[in-house]
Amino acid sequence: MNNLWKMFFLVSSLFALSGCASSEPEKPSFDSSLYEGRPIDTLTSDAAPLSEMEAIQRGDIALSNNNIDLALYEYIRALSFPDAQHQDKTLYTIGRIHQSRDNTVYAEKAFLASVEYNPNNVQVLEQLGSIYMKQGSVQQGKSYFYRALNADQVRLKNPNTLSDTVELVEIRQLQVDKDSPALAYMGLGIVADIEAQHEYAKVFYHKAIEVKPNSVKALLNLGYSYYMSGNYTSAKRYTMSALEKDPNNEKAQNNLALIYLGKGEIKRAINVFMRHMDAAEALNNVGYFLILQGKPDKAVPYLQQAIDKKPSYYPVANENLERALAEVRAITPDAAETSNALQ
Repeated sequence: MNNLWKMFFLVSSLFALSGCASSEPEKPSFDSSLYEGRPIDTLTSDAAPLSEMEAIQRGDIALSNNNIDLALYEYIRALSFPDAQHQDKTLYTIGRIHQSRDNTVYAEKAFLASVEYNPNNVQVLEQLGSIYMKQGSVQQGKSYFYRALNADQVRLKNPNTLSDTVELVEIRQLQVDKDSPALAYMGLGIVADIEAQHEYAKVFYHKAIEVKPNSVKALLNLGYSYYMSGNYTSAKRYTMSALEKDPNNEKAQNNLALIYLGKGEIKRAINVFMRHMDAAEALNNVGYFLILQGKPDKAVPYLQQAIDKKPSYYPVANENLERALAEVRAITPDAAETSNALQ
């Protein structure tokens, strides 16, 4: 009888212990696949957060203190609570942290996970588009940029969204505000320019400028799109607007020089180039771009001057001169004698 009682007591005790263990709150799991940094056991000795919001707040504080590894750790912990409600935004923050470290693989993973929680997170869709564009996956990048634009229309309660064919009138009907995805508009503009769809490009750039009126990049891209369309007046206007905001921007200065070359104002182009390079380099650039514009005969004297000013300067200038002379000969065989005299 005593043995039976002892056995009953032991079994009862085991059930009691099991009950106590199951009643303890389960510690949130940690998704290490989203983490890269210092060993997590070296990050903090604080007790684990008790809620999603506490973990997010800890992450925010760590981020403001530039403790990036700890911030990443806390944000990832915030995802693991069963009642979590802000996973898409938290994953966006995690992705942006990885992007700041040039860790594209982890960033992409975080953004894709975010889209699973919220397919209409505009910021996440925009960043995915940017990632794929930079990787050279243009169609995939465009797809996410278009999704970002349509998700933004949902946010703005605009019934006009882009169809699969994407007509110009549809783009013009899109609404924007200061929170709209300017990067997506600009990225789509760049792709349109590359595909020689300059009218589409201009509409996208104008939308980007509506979102960010002070964006030097958007103004530059719009100006360059007008340049490629042969509209030098508008090209100059937007390029000058960019230079007003950033007078030392070399890309803007180069674009302005190209516009002057397009207008046939070669001396002005040389003066603009010489704002940030020496005379020989400026003359070489003028010659090179005249070749690209199909004017090799006009390029020759400027390339000659570049070589005369700095004979050791450019094997490049000599190569450009040879190219210009070859193109001149191809246009008119009579030029062969002239080219021989110049060499």
